[in-house]
Amino acid sequence: MADRSSTPRPPGGAGSPVRRAARHAVVLVVLLAAVMVLASAGQRRWQEHRQAELGERLLQGDDGSGGRPAGAGAADVADLAGDAPVLRGRLAGHPDDLPPAATRCVNCHAIGEAPGRPATATFGPLLGPATLAWALPRRGGPPSRYDAASLCRLLREGIDPAWVMVDAAMPRYAVSDAQCEALWARLAGPSRS
Repeated sequence: MADRSSTPRPPGGAGSPVRRAARHAVVLVVLLAAVMVLASAGQRRWQEHRQAELGERLLQGDDGSGGRPAGAGAADVADLAGDAPVLRGRLAGHPDDLPPAATRCVNCHAIGEAPGRPATATFGPLLGPATLAWALPRRGGPPSRYDAASLCRLLREGIDPAWVMVDAAMPRYAVSDAQCEALWARLAGPSRS
């Protein structure tokens, strides 16, 4: 029998430095790809978090100042697209904007699921996934459901998904696409209460 220890190994064999370096390079590439996927997912989750936070602040009419004057250390959290976190609105047929405190969604609407809440607790309808995303009859119109685009049309023009005009008491808002998307993500998403 021949002695295997004296048999010369071909260059690049299983234990050669070249093969080890190639295996290390493959492992490094796989790890780098995994890190990139995780970073991308993390960035997406961070953007979703910021969007939900902007939606919540828009619903509450919170400018992030905590009541402090502008520039006095106000938190600048929400501006996904350079938008002020307070909605500007006016009543249909009126030329002047309402004061910011009068345009808060929560002034007239309960947000999310509110079982057992008396119907007289709010002026406007309950806002949440069950009331917006489901096909329901509204204001005497046919069953309709909201999506992001129809919510934006309602906020800007006062027209619901069934093309029924909402009451004139509902302000018409100068709302950006980013603000609409943030409001929709907050209202159609899981309850935060």
